[in-house]
Amino acid sequence: MPNPTISDLHVNTPLTDLSVAYTQDENNFVASKMFPIIPVQKQGDKFYVWDIDDYRRTDAGPRAPGTRAPQSGPRLSDDSYFCDRVSLGYPISDPERANADPAVSNLDADATEYLTQQIAIKDEQDFVTAAFATGLWFGASSTEDMTGASTAPATTTTHFLQWNDVASIPIEDIHGEQMSVLKRTGRKPNTLLLGAEVWNALQDHPDILDRIKYTERGIVTEALVASLLGVDRVLIANASNNTAAEESTSAPTNAFILGKSALLAYVTPSPGLRTPTAGYQFVWVGETGTPPSGMGGRIKRYRDEPIESDVIEIDKWRDFKIVGSSLGAFFTGAVA
Repeated sequence: MPNPTISDLHVNTPLTDLSVAYTQDENNFVASKMFPIIPVQKQGDKFYVWDIDDYRRTDAGPRAPGTRAPQSGPRLSDDSYFCDRVSLGYPISDPERANADPAVSNLDADATEYLTQQIAIKDEQDFVTAAFATGLWFGASSTEDMTGASTAPATTTTHFLQWNDVASIPIEDIHGEQMSVLKRTGRKPNTLLLGAEVWNALQDHPDILDRIKYTERGIVTEALVASLLGVDRVLIANASNNTAAEESTSAPTNAFILGKSALLAYVTPSPGLRTPTAGYQFVWVGETGTPPSGMGGRIKRYRDEPIESDVIEIDKWRDFKIVGSSLGAFFTGAVA
């Protein structure tokens, strides 16, 4: 299939603006909400990293008359990001346009909605790989992941009783790791990200129900649990996807994308230099046209004459990047 010529290409601004819609409820998706979004002008570049341990000690001391003050300063290193490109096209054939009812523009809008949903699912999947998996976070009390156990664990430094068990102590488990991150970094985790099934178990947990029974409504909400746990945000990852191959003869295989784990982390509300945070989402907006909000993507429309179709295409360049691994604690297998 020959490539379209430049004259056939058109970045469609109205469709790009439309590319914030989701077939699933947009609140189901967390990849664009967990980490602050950093619009960047280059696809890849370096950024500075200040040594957090240097900020956690003091070299101040006595100073004798006529002598210099003790001197110190934080060590500086660098890290890098690289915004990978994700893309998908949706062909609309001439016969489809000719038979379309209502107006032709609705076909383009429908294609944009479909493509946006596809990118949102891909964002969630890539976020899991980059930041919601084992072996990535080192802020826990043992600097290892906290692993859920179906029976009382032999040690509480690396294991906990899964939160679907009424004998478990999720509030104490979470508070314990909050204190660990605070002691190690000077920052108390302010965000709790939960897989849908983890949230479902916590909603019915007797410890939580007992703590809220005298509240105005006595109904477990994200805001109420956030207040109970001492965090600013509780995010619920409700997005699911069908893992069966296209045109598979078997039944669809649906699963929640973020699974049965939880991430407790400090995420800065105000990104900036020398500002600690668990992670960022870098979004390349330079010449790409990707919305700086990180939502949706650039929508392009071009003519593919050999197949007698217009192609609606979505593009997005982004990198989900952990920049403070000690600012998070990961609970894997939080429920059975």
